[in-house]
Amino acid sequence: MRSALLIGCMRAVTGAVNLRSCSRHAGAVGRSRNINMAASAKPAVLWLHGLGDTGAGWQGAFGPLGTSATFHHPTAPVSPVTINGGMRQTSWMDLKSFPVDLSEPDAGADFKATVASVHAMLADIEAGGTASENIVLGGFSQGGATSVASGLSYPRQLGGIVSISGWLAYRQDFTERINAANKATPVLFTYGTDDPVVDCSLTHHSGEMLKAALKDAASVMDVPRSMHQPERDEMRAVYQFIAARLGLLMA
Repeated sequence: MRSALLIGCMRAVTGAVNLRSCSRHAGAVGRSRNINMAASAKPAVLWLHGLGDTGAGWQGAFGPLGTSATFHHPTAPVSPVTINGGMRQTSWMDLKSFPVDLSEPDAGADFKATVASVHAMLADIEAGGTASENIVLGGFSQGGATSVASGLSYPRQLGGIVSISGWLAYRQDFTERINAANKATPVLFTYGTDDPVVDCSLTHHSGEMLKAALKDAASVMDVPRSMHQPERDEMRAVYQFIAARLGLLMA
């Protein structure tokens, strides 16, 4: 179970789906604002990996869309993680519980800095010529949790937000953190009903909070799976969501 949390990588899944390789724009590393601006006028996807992974772990996972959008895959900074005995690893936030469940406290000061860094990455993509409404922000596991928190609090409207196996990192004051610019931004939130890493008690509760706050803008997909990684139909729903939000043709 612990290894599934540490390796938030899609290589095995992409092999099963037989995807073609996508554009591999490494994007920012850690909290850097050094976003790759090649083909920046295209619609863009900023995708955040899970605990212990790197941006490279998700490169190639969006093959059908890679020719029509610029993909940015930043790598999280290295920091101590409580659930792993203080081991230093790539992480967008510290985690206190395993499995991650309703006992997990709201994210701390380190996460505030992470959200600020994601906002800076989004601003850099905009500065390269891509309008904010032509950007989808998404991620897996703690990357999904980071995407929801960063996307909904961003001061300019995004095209969409995706979370796979993520959760609400801020729950006590969740609605107060939603910026008016993204109150109606479509969110796709998917989770496994028997996920051994992020417990359904937390993901279900997070999904209900999203639906209550965002109404029809929130699409919550509970998937009958007993692994942390998404299944093929779930990834297909993600592809379709991104394509629809960015006006892309599915290859």
